[in-house]
Amino acid sequence: MGWSVRIWYMSGHTTKQRAVSRTLCVIGYLLVATGLPAQTQPDRNSEPHEIQLTGQGLLVLDTPKGWQRTEGPGIATFVKKGARLEKADVWIYVSGTPIGPSEEVKSRDEYIESDAVDFRARFKNGTVKIEEPLPLPNAKTSAPVRTFESAESHNSFEQVVYIAEQTRILTFVLSAKTRKAYAASLPVFHEFAQSYNGSIVTSPDPTHP
Repeated sequence: MGWSVRIWYMSGHTTKQRAVSRTLCVIGYLLVATGLPAQTQPDRNSEPHEIQLTGQGLLVLDTPKGWQRTEGPGIATFVKKGARLEKADVWIYVSGTPIGPSEEVKSRDEYIESDAVDFRARFKNGTVKIEEPLPLPNAKTSAPVRTFESAESHNSFEQVVYIAEQTRILTFVLSAKTRKAYAASLPVFHEFAQSYNGSIVTSPDPTHP
């Protein structure tokens, strides 16, 4: 039985696609061949997914439908097809931040709380709304969700999904300049976050600080 995946990677200012077909042991092969620790191992029984190549390793994660990957904030950024990030009214990006006993942020909950505190400090009239957790069927769990609104003259709207891995927290962010663009993009954003199916991250070489 085979597993077809599409690997997306950044090259200069373009995003290229490589179509490959591998057996179901492809992730195991990568772990052995590269020595990369698995953060969350993909569900081998799920439907085929894309693999996003990032500066922090691989993310098993589908490109949002009708969108394209581009250069931007975080480890992976997406805009609607044909749009440019600098002129887009809405975009999606993923960031990764280390968490753990030896890190500045110890846990997912601490990270979420610091996110809210920092936002309220920056936007005095801003609001942070706790949403219902988002089910993640591939990861067999759910993720906390927060909605941020700046309430400034140049208002901004964001929703963040927080996915905790073994040694980092991934934040999936929908960011929009208008309420209309934000509301219209929520369904595809949720579908995007729910396509998350694990990752393989690089570890720093202890012999090279």
